[in-house]
Amino acid sequence: MTTFAEALHARFGAAARRDEPLARYTSFRIGGPADFLVVARSPTDIIDAVALAEEHGVPWIVLGRGSNVLIDDAGIRGLVIRNDATAFTIDPASGVVAAESGARMPSLGAQSARAGLHGLEWAVGIPGSVGGAVVMNAGAHGGCVADVLESAELLDGGRRIVLPAAAFAHAYRTSRLQRERHRVVLSARFRLAPGDPAEALARVREYRRHRQETQPNDPGAGSIFRNPPGHAAGALIDQAGLKGARRGNALISPRHANFIVNAGGASAEDVRALIQLAREEVARRFGIVLETEVELIGPTGRMSLA
Repeated sequence: MTTFAEALHARFGAAARRDEPLARYTSFRIGGPADFLVVARSPTDIIDAVALAEEHGVPWIVLGRGSNVLIDDAGIRGLVIRNDATAFTIDPASGVVAAESGARMPSLGAQSARAGLHGLEWAVGIPGSVGGAVVMNAGAHGGCVADVLESAELLDGGRRIVLPAAAFAHAYRTSRLQRERHRVVLSARFRLAPGDPAEALARVREYRRHRQETQPNDPGAGSIFRNPPGHAAGALIDQAGLKGARRGNALISPRHANFIVNAGGASAEDVRALIQLAREEVARRFGIVLETEVELIGPTGRMSLA
Protein backbone atom coordinates (compact mmCIF):
# COMPACT_ATOMS: atom_id res chain seq x y z
CA MET A 1 0.00 0.00 0.00
CA THR A 2 1.29 3.47 -0.90
CA THR A 3 2.21 5.58 2.12
CA PHE A 4 1.18 9.20 2.46
CA ALA A 5 4.78 10.34 1.97
CA GLU A 6 5.04 8.31 -1.25
CA ALA A 7 1.71 9.59 -2.56
CA LEU A 8 2.62 13.18 -1.76
CA HIS A 9 5.99 12.88 -3.49
CA ALA A 10 4.43 11.18 -6.52
CA ARG A 11 2.00 14.09 -6.98
CA PHE A 12 4.21 17.04 -5.98
CA GLY A 13 7.82 15.94 -6.38
CA ALA A 14 10.28 18.44 -4.90
CA ALA A 15 7.40 20.67 -3.75
CA ALA A 16 6.71 18.06 -1.03
CA ARG A 17 8.99 18.10 2.01
CA ARG A 18 9.41 16.20 5.29
CA ASP A 19 10.11 17.76 8.70
CA GLU A 20 10.15 21.23 7.17
CA PRO A 21 10.90 24.12 9.60
CA LEU A 22 8.01 26.60 9.44
CA ALA A 23 9.80 29.72 10.71
CA ARG A 24 10.84 30.59 7.15
CA TYR A 25 7.18 30.61 6.09
CA THR A 26 5.94 33.09 8.71
CA SER A 27 6.47 36.83 9.08
CA PHE A 28 7.25 36.23 12.79
CA ARG A 29 10.15 33.97 11.71
CA ILE A 30 8.96 31.59 14.42
CA GLY A 31 7.68 28.02 14.19
CA GLY A 32 8.81 24.42 14.57
CA PRO A 33 8.71 21.75 11.85
CA ALA A 34 5.76 20.40 9.91
CA ASP A 35 5.63 16.63 9.53
CA PHE A 36 4.88 17.26 5.87
CA LEU A 37 4.76 20.44 3.81
CA VAL A 38 3.71 20.91 0.23
CA VAL A 39 3.96 24.11 -1.80
CA ALA A 40 0.70 24.53 -3.74
CA ARG A 41 1.09 26.76 -6.79
CA SER A 42 -2.50 26.56 -8.03
CA PRO A 43 -6.00 25.94 -6.66
CA THR A 44 -5.78 22.45 -8.18
CA ASP A 45 -2.65 21.79 -6.13
CA ILE A 46 -4.53 22.77 -2.97
CA ILE A 47 -7.45 20.49 -3.86
CA ASP A 48 -5.15 17.56 -4.61
CA ALA A 49 -3.12 18.03 -1.40
CA VAL A 50 -6.27 18.10 0.74
CA ALA A 51 -7.63 15.02 -1.04
CA LEU A 52 -4.43 13.06 -0.45
CA ALA A 53 -4.35 14.04 3.22
CA GLU A 54 -7.96 13.01 3.78
CA GLU A 55 -7.49 9.76 1.85
CA HIS A 56 -4.65 8.81 4.21
CA GLY A 57 -6.25 10.16 7.39
CA VAL A 58 -3.61 12.89 7.80
CA PRO A 59 -4.65 16.19 9.43
CA TRP A 60 -4.00 19.24 7.24
CA ILE A 61 -3.93 23.00 7.42
CA VAL A 62 -3.53 25.68 4.75
CA LEU A 63 -0.95 28.40 5.43
CA GLY A 64 -1.07 31.60 3.38
CA ARG A 65 1.63 34.27 3.61
CA GLY A 66 2.13 33.49 7.31
CA SER A 67 1.57 37.12 8.34
CA ASN A 68 -1.16 36.69 10.93
CA VAL A 69 -0.10 33.50 12.68
CA LEU A 70 2.09 32.34 15.53
CA ILE A 71 3.16 28.73 15.06
CA ASP A 72 4.17 26.71 18.10
CA ASP A 73 7.81 25.81 18.70
CA ALA A 74 6.79 22.13 18.46
CA GLY A 75 5.58 22.69 14.90
CA ILE A 76 2.50 21.14 13.31
CA ARG A 77 1.61 17.48 13.04
CA GLY A 78 0.30 16.33 9.68
CA LEU A 79 0.37 18.28 6.43
CA VAL A 80 0.89 22.02 5.99
CA ILE A 81 -0.20 23.29 2.57
CA ARG A 82 1.73 26.44 1.73
CA ASN A 83 -0.53 28.49 -0.54
CA ASP A 84 1.53 29.88 -3.40
CA ALA A 85 -1.39 30.17 -5.84
CA THR A 86 -0.78 33.85 -6.59
CA ALA A 87 -2.27 34.63 -10.03
CA PHE A 88 -4.70 37.52 -10.40
CA THR A 89 -6.28 39.58 -13.16
CA ILE A 90 -7.58 43.14 -13.22
CA ASP A 91 -10.27 44.29 -15.65
CA PRO A 92 -10.49 48.10 -15.60
CA ALA A 93 -13.59 48.06 -17.80
CA SER A 94 -15.72 46.01 -15.40
CA GLY A 95 -13.90 46.92 -12.19
CA VAL A 96 -13.42 43.23 -11.37
CA VAL A 97 -10.25 41.97 -9.69
CA ALA A 98 -10.12 38.16 -9.71
CA ALA A 99 -7.39 36.58 -7.58
CA GLU A 100 -6.23 33.18 -6.46
CA SER A 101 -6.21 32.84 -2.71
CA GLY A 102 -2.42 32.95 -2.31
CA ALA A 103 -2.13 36.34 -4.06
CA ARG A 104 -0.66 39.08 -1.89
CA MET A 105 -3.05 41.83 -0.82
CA PRO A 106 -0.45 44.62 -1.24
CA SER A 107 0.03 43.61 -4.89
CA LEU A 108 -3.73 43.73 -5.50
CA GLY A 109 -4.00 47.12 -3.84
CA ALA A 110 -1.15 48.67 -5.81
CA GLN A 111 -1.95 47.13 -9.20
CA SER A 112 -5.66 47.94 -9.04
CA ALA A 113 -4.83 51.55 -8.16
CA ARG A 114 -2.51 51.77 -11.17
CA ALA A 115 -5.41 50.52 -13.30
CA GLY A 116 -7.56 53.39 -12.04
CA LEU A 117 -9.75 51.28 -9.75
CA HIS A 118 -10.70 52.52 -6.29
CA GLY A 119 -11.55 50.45 -3.24
CA LEU A 120 -8.47 48.32 -2.49
CA GLU A 121 -5.88 51.01 -1.85
CA TRP A 122 -5.92 50.15 1.87
CA ALA A 123 -4.67 46.64 1.03
CA VAL A 124 -1.10 47.89 0.50
CA GLY A 125 -0.84 47.90 4.30
CA ILE A 126 -2.07 44.31 4.72
CA PRO A 127 0.85 41.90 4.25
CA GLY A 128 -1.29 38.77 4.00
CA SER A 129 -2.93 36.71 1.28
CA VAL A 130 -6.32 37.01 -0.38
CA GLY A 131 -7.55 33.81 1.29
CA GLY A 132 -6.57 34.96 4.76
CA ALA A 133 -8.04 38.41 4.12
CA VAL A 134 -11.39 36.91 3.11
CA VAL A 135 -11.47 34.64 6.16
CA MET A 136 -10.71 37.39 8.69
CA ASN A 137 -12.25 40.36 6.84
CA ALA A 138 -8.91 42.13 6.81
CA GLY A 139 -8.92 45.87 6.58
CA ALA A 140 -7.17 49.17 7.26
CA HIS A 141 -7.74 52.93 6.92
CA GLY A 142 -11.50 52.54 7.11
CA GLY A 143 -11.75 49.91 4.37
CA CYS A 144 -12.14 46.15 4.57
CA VAL A 145 -12.69 43.06 2.43
CA ALA A 146 -16.44 43.05 3.05
CA ASP A 147 -16.72 46.45 1.33
CA VAL A 148 -15.49 45.15 -2.03
CA LEU A 149 -15.81 41.35 -2.06
CA GLU A 150 -18.27 40.08 -4.65
CA SER A 151 -17.83 36.32 -4.28
CA ALA A 152 -15.35 33.63 -3.37
CA GLU A 153 -14.69 30.11 -4.59
CA LEU A 154 -14.28 27.50 -1.87
CA LEU A 155 -13.20 23.91 -1.52
CA ASP A 156 -15.98 22.38 0.55
CA GLY A 157 -16.05 18.64 1.19
CA GLY A 158 -14.16 17.90 -2.01
CA ARG A 159 -16.43 20.17 -4.11
CA ARG A 160 -15.62 23.54 -5.65
CA ILE A 161 -18.40 26.00 -4.88
CA VAL A 162 -18.85 29.72 -5.42
CA LEU A 163 -20.68 31.77 -2.78
CA PRO A 164 -21.63 35.46 -2.72
CA ALA A 165 -19.96 37.69 -0.18
CA ALA A 166 -23.13 37.87 1.93
CA ALA A 167 -22.79 34.14 2.70
CA PHE A 168 -19.68 34.74 4.82
CA ALA A 169 -21.31 36.95 7.49
CA HIS A 170 -18.35 39.29 7.65
CA ALA A 171 -17.96 41.42 10.76
CA TYR A 172 -15.05 43.30 12.33
CA ARG A 173 -11.99 41.14 11.60
CA THR A 174 -13.98 37.94 11.39
CA SER A 175 -16.32 35.81 9.27
CA ARG A 176 -18.10 32.49 9.53
CA LEU A 177 -15.15 30.94 7.70
CA GLN A 178 -13.09 31.24 10.89
CA ARG A 179 -15.44 28.67 12.39
CA GLU A 180 -15.71 26.53 9.25
CA ARG A 181 -12.12 25.43 8.79
CA HIS A 182 -13.09 22.48 6.61
CA ARG A 183 -13.73 25.08 3.91
CA VAL A 184 -10.77 26.52 2.01
CA VAL A 185 -10.82 29.74 0.01
CA LEU A 186 -9.48 29.02 -3.49
CA SER A 187 -10.07 32.39 -5.15
CA ALA A 188 -12.02 35.62 -4.79
CA ARG A 189 -13.64 38.31 -6.94
CA PHE A 190 -13.60 41.96 -5.89
CA ARG A 191 -15.76 44.66 -7.46
CA LEU A 192 -14.06 48.06 -7.48
CA ALA A 193 -15.09 51.52 -8.64
CA PRO A 194 -13.48 53.25 -11.65
CA GLY A 195 -11.74 56.51 -10.92
CA ASP A 196 -8.66 58.63 -11.31
CA PRO A 197 -5.44 56.55 -11.13
CA ALA A 198 -3.57 59.56 -9.74
CA GLU A 199 -5.96 59.79 -6.78
CA ALA A 200 -5.79 56.06 -6.10
CA LEU A 201 -1.98 56.04 -6.27
CA ALA A 202 -1.80 59.06 -3.96
CA ARG A 203 -3.75 57.10 -1.36
CA VAL A 204 -1.46 54.11 -1.87
CA ARG A 205 1.58 56.30 -1.21
CA GLU A 206 -0.05 57.82 1.87
CA TYR A 207 -0.99 54.43 3.32
CA ARG A 208 2.52 53.09 2.72
CA ARG A 209 4.04 56.16 4.37
CA HIS A 210 1.73 55.80 7.36
CA ARG A 211 2.68 52.15 7.75
CA GLN A 212 6.39 52.88 7.60
CA GLU A 213 6.10 55.68 10.15
CA THR A 214 3.84 53.97 12.68
CA GLN A 215 4.60 50.25 12.54
CA PRO A 216 7.78 48.35 13.41
CA ASN A 217 9.99 46.84 10.71
CA ASP A 218 11.14 43.90 12.84
CA PRO A 219 9.68 40.43 12.19
CA GLY A 220 6.15 40.22 13.59
CA ALA A 221 2.60 39.20 12.75
CA GLY A 222 0.83 42.53 12.45
CA SER A 223 -1.72 43.58 15.04
CA ILE A 224 -1.82 41.11 17.91
CA PHE A 225 -5.23 42.11 19.33
CA ARG A 226 -8.53 43.22 17.87
CA ASN A 227 -9.57 46.72 18.88
CA PRO A 228 -12.29 46.44 21.54
CA PRO A 229 -15.39 48.60 20.99
CA GLY A 230 -14.58 52.25 21.57
CA HIS A 231 -10.88 51.65 22.21
CA ALA A 232 -7.60 51.04 20.44
CA ALA A 233 -5.81 47.95 21.71
CA GLY A 234 -2.40 49.57 21.23
CA ALA A 235 -3.36 52.60 23.30
CA LEU A 236 -4.64 50.40 26.14
CA ILE A 237 -1.42 48.37 26.19
CA ASP A 238 0.62 51.59 26.08
CA GLN A 239 -1.39 53.10 28.95
CA ALA A 240 -0.76 49.91 30.93
CA GLY A 241 2.95 50.76 30.69
CA LEU A 242 3.91 47.77 28.57
CA LYS A 243 5.63 49.37 25.58
CA GLY A 244 9.07 47.81 25.39
CA ALA A 245 8.19 44.91 27.71
CA ARG A 246 10.29 41.86 26.93
CA ARG A 247 10.07 38.12 27.45
CA GLY A 248 13.03 36.20 26.15
CA ASN A 249 13.71 37.54 22.67
CA ALA A 250 10.20 38.85 22.03
CA LEU A 251 9.36 42.51 22.56
CA ILE A 252 6.21 44.65 22.72
CA SER A 253 7.20 47.21 20.12
CA PRO A 254 8.21 50.64 21.46
CA ARG A 255 6.80 52.07 18.22
CA HIS A 256 3.30 50.52 18.42
CA ALA A 257 2.12 48.60 21.48
CA ASN A 258 -0.26 46.33 19.53
CA PHE A 259 2.74 44.77 17.80
CA ILE A 260 4.98 42.10 19.28
CA VAL A 261 8.25 41.66 17.42
CA ASN A 262 10.93 39.01 17.18
CA ALA A 263 14.05 40.76 18.42
CA GLY A 264 16.20 37.83 17.25
CA GLY A 265 15.67 34.15 17.98
CA ALA A 266 12.37 34.60 19.81
CA SER A 267 10.29 31.52 20.53
CA ALA A 268 6.55 31.10 20.30
CA GLU A 269 6.53 30.72 24.08
CA ASP A 270 8.20 34.15 24.41
CA VAL A 271 5.44 35.71 22.30
CA ARG A 272 2.64 33.89 24.12
CA ALA A 273 4.03 35.15 27.44
CA LEU A 274 3.79 38.75 26.20
CA ILE A 275 0.29 38.18 24.84
CA GLN A 276 -0.79 36.87 28.23
CA LEU A 277 0.94 39.75 30.03
CA ALA A 278 -0.84 42.35 27.90
CA ARG A 279 -4.23 40.68 28.37
CA GLU A 280 -3.82 40.42 32.12
CA GLU A 281 -2.59 43.98 32.63
CA VAL A 282 -5.25 45.58 30.41
CA ALA A 283 -7.96 43.54 32.13
CA ARG A 284 -6.64 44.46 35.57
CA ARG A 285 -6.32 48.19 34.87
CA PHE A 286 -9.27 48.85 32.58
CA GLY A 287 -11.60 45.87 32.94
CA ILE A 288 -11.30 45.14 29.21
CA VAL A 289 -10.49 41.67 27.91
CA LEU A 290 -8.44 41.85 24.71
CA GLU A 291 -9.11 39.25 22.01
CA THR A 292 -6.28 38.08 19.80
CA GLU A 293 -6.35 38.89 16.11
CA VAL A 294 -3.25 36.80 15.43
CA GLU A 295 -3.98 33.05 15.18
CA LEU A 296 -2.08 30.71 17.49
CA ILE A 297 -1.40 27.38 15.81
CA GLY A 298 -0.13 24.41 17.81
CA PRO A 299 0.86 20.85 16.89
CA THR A 300 -2.75 19.75 16.57
CA GLY A 301 -4.29 22.91 15.17
CA ARG A 302 -5.49 26.33 16.24
CA MET A 303 -5.24 27.20 19.93
CA SER A 304 -6.71 29.80 22.26
CA LEU A 305 -5.22 31.63 25.22
CA ALA A 306 -8.58 31.57 27.00
